Amino acid sequence: MGNQNNLVKWLKDSWSLAKPYWTSEEKYKAIGLLSIVIVLKLSFVYMTVVANNWYNRFYDAIQNYQVDKFWHDIIDFMYIAFFYIAFQVLANYFLKFLQIRWRIWMTNYYLDHWLSNKAYYKVRFLNSKLDNPDQRISEDIGAFISTTLDLGLGLLTSIVSLVSFVVILWNIGGVLKFDLFKHHIAIHGYMVWVALLYAIFGTWIMFKIGKPLIKLNFLQQAYEADFRYSLVRVREYSENIAFYKGEHGEKQGTQKRFNNIVENFIQIIYRTMKMGIFSIGYSQIAVIFPIIVSAPRYFTKAIQLGDLMQISSAFGRVQDALSYFMDAYSSLANWRSVMDRLQEFIQVNLATHELLGREFTYNGNVLIVNKLSINLPNEQNLVKNLSFTLKSGDRLLITGPSGSGKTTILRTLAGLWHLYSGEVNLPQVSNMFIAQKPYIPLGTLKDVICYPLNSNDVNNQLLIMIMDKCQLGYLINELEIQADWNNKLSVGEQQRIAFCRILINQPNLIYLDEVSSALDEASEAYLYQLLINELPNSIIISVGHRSTIKKWHTQNIDLATVE
Repeated sequence: MGNQNNLVKWLKDSWSLAKPYWTSEEKYKAIGLLSIVIVLKLSFVYMTVVANNWYNRFYDAIQNYQVDKFWHDIIDFMYIAFFYIAFQVLANYFLKFLQIRWRIWMTNYYLDHWLSNKAYYKVRFLNSKLDNPDQRISEDIGAFISTTLDLGLGLLTSIVSLVSFVVILWNIGGVLKFDLFKHHIAIHGYMVWVALLYAIFGTWIMFKIGKPLIKLNFLQQAYEADFRYSLVRVREYSENIAFYKGEHGEKQGTQKRFNNIVENFIQIIYRTMKMGIFSIGYSQIAVIFPIIVSAPRYFTKAIQLGDLMQISSAFGRVQDALSYFMDAYSSLANWRSVMDRLQEFIQVNLATHELLGREFTYNGNVLIVNKLSINLPNEQNLVKNLSFTLKSGDRLLITGPSGSGKTTILRTLAGLWHLYSGEVNLPQVSNMFIAQKPYIPLGTLKDVICYPLNSNDVNNQLLIMIMDKCQLGYLINELEIQADWNNKLSVGEQQRIAFCRILINQPNLIYLDEVSSALDEASEAYLYQLLINELPNSIIISVGHRSTIKKWHTQNIDLATVE
């Protein structure tokens, strides 16, 4: 009963993951491709039946020294081999085409849900151990699709093959006759029953041996992703690590993660070795077993050599079909672990959509905050009873000790922080948030500066003019160059790029989180004045520690004095 419940759960989980694609706008193309693959797979099974009948004729010709029939059968074999290969190759071609179309759709589907409603950010508020979501999108989706199709089509062809060869084996296997307790017993199609018992026994043993592989494969994927992520971190923070002389600590941490991979992989090796020993022995016995069982009938001349070889071939096909789950157990274990990872990803993603604070109101051109209180995830109060009003052209500076909640206020107003109470009315205008260390995306320098706009939509002359104004004219000749700009540009240069972004995007509401911390005071003053001159009607809310930026704002709130 437990295994039956597990099977039902596996099928439900696989359908829940596959359903969005197979009920989408792509469904008719997908069904068409799958139908072609199924027809080709069934044609392949038909050719195996034709080949099985050929064995009978061919070996009878050898036994009876029929030279002409021998060569005629050789020519027949060439035709059989041609279609056998053609159906298999074409089926694989259309199958791969279906896989890539499904993966394209499913990847876009997961990216849309991961990036919408800021799920990628809100996951930090959940008591979840979701690790490496990037791997789940980049690798697990592809693994799920390929394994699902391989297992599903494998099961289909096994069922069709089983039905086809059971008929053959039943007809040529003969009747087993014996006496038991003075009763004469005749078992019709006894070779079918032998194959069935043989496969059931082998599958049961294989499931017992291989069950731990599900968890081991799940852990292996997680450990591999953790190791890759630690290496990426070294590359991203190479300068910081170098300044700290932290090579030894990084090596220890990375080595620890790699050791997890090795230790888990060794357990997989031992487990697969046990499965391999049984599987190989099981398969080798299956080669000789039907011949041993049928040999008495051959030696009594009840059947000819062709019948014996056809029985052996048909028994092998029936046994292969019945042993499908045993042979596919490694794939099934990996499939289960991949489904677990994707199911966890979906559950976490859905949970982030439920992290909603009180709805903001959007009205007019005035920003109104009334009695805003903000809590930390541990429910500790961070900001209490904050109120202010900003109209077009107003500029507010928020100051206070480190840890007093300055940046969290900006996160709340930007819709990133849901742990708050109070009333917030936001103007119906475009907005932009600039962090202390601006985000530097992959791409050309032009892509970096124009972000989040599409750089193709920005006029080069306008861009060059803005770069000149932001003291970045010396980089104009590198606009079309792709490089690791995050490491190539200094923090000061990145902050000047942030001012470029503001002038290019021209938001009406601007959140600035210590955006001039890496600039000298003269550059800071110049860029703030430039921002005010270019966007005089924009509302600006700044967070900072420097007293030098106070003069560029029309209002100031010190969180140390807010009660």
